[in-house]
Amino acid sequence: MAVDTTKNPIPFEMAQIPGPEMAKAYPVKVIGAIIKKAKRPLLVVGAELFDDPIMFDKAIEIAKAKNMTIAATAHTIRGFIERGYTTNVYQIGLHPLTNYLRFKDWKGLDGQGHYDVVIFMGIFYKFANAMFSALKHFNRDIKRVSIDRYYHVNADMTFGNLAFDSAGYHEAIDELIAILKK
Repeated sequence: MAVDTTKNPIPFEMAQIPGPEMAKAYPVKVIGAIIKKAKRPLLVVGAELFDDPIMFDKAIEIAKAKNMTIAATAHTIRGFIERGYTTNVYQIGLHPLTNYLRFKDWKGLDGQGHYDVVIFMGIFYKFANAMFSALKHFNRDIKRVSIDRYYHVNADMTFGNLAFDSAGYHEAIDELIAILKK
């Protein structure tokens, strides 16, 4: 049975209400369909992957399934190099990346054009929230998707809070990978 990723859609940080526009928690199959339909998706990963190293393998599977570029923020490039996966992985800071994503004429990490969907995974909650907020206010053309274990209020699409359900979160990511591979 599929994990219900729409449950518990409350801000992960208490009293974090960003305004009239808040993210909606979606089932995995809907988020998977959006990512699958994207023309130029970008997977942005962060250092929380080191807390649960199997997530590096899952990030690689997601990227391979959609031939997706990975933006490895902080020192996460090390996790990909240790696994021998360096195809289409770029090391970049989260703040400069978000700044570039604000501009529609930016050519992307590989020089092949701007991204239409950014997917955040494994980034510390406060950083991801601020970056989602920046994109929400300064580039409305990018769809902001969180496949993190937290409900992100400033994303367009997110999972509900799965922060205390590690098995459920892993199951949701596995389901997403299966959808992307179809």
